[in-house]
Amino acid sequence: MEYTGSQYIGEYVDGRMEGDAEYILPTETKYVGEMKDGMFHGQGTLYFPSGSRYDAIWEKGLVVKVSLSSPIWTHLEKSPRAVMTVEMASTTRPRG
Repeated sequence: MEYTGSQYIGEYVDGRMEGDAEYILPTETKYVGEMKDGMFHGQGTLYFPSGSRYDAIWEKGLVVKVSLSSPIWTHLEKSPRAVMTVEMASTTRPRG
């Protein structure tokens, strides 16, 4: 999941990003949280340059649950990836 121009601060296991980490994208969007097998996995937060944030539980790089403590979005994001993430989270149905 590494993108050109991104920065990863964390550990590697068998050559893959794993454990608690920071991942900074070229757009200055930053993920802080758990990684597994090179993907967002577990509890993590996306911080956007606009000042907004998105707290979620991730599985294999996809949002499976939005944290109830996540603040309400107050800024429109210009990044298509951020918009896609929000749209995916808003359509994710709870399991069970």
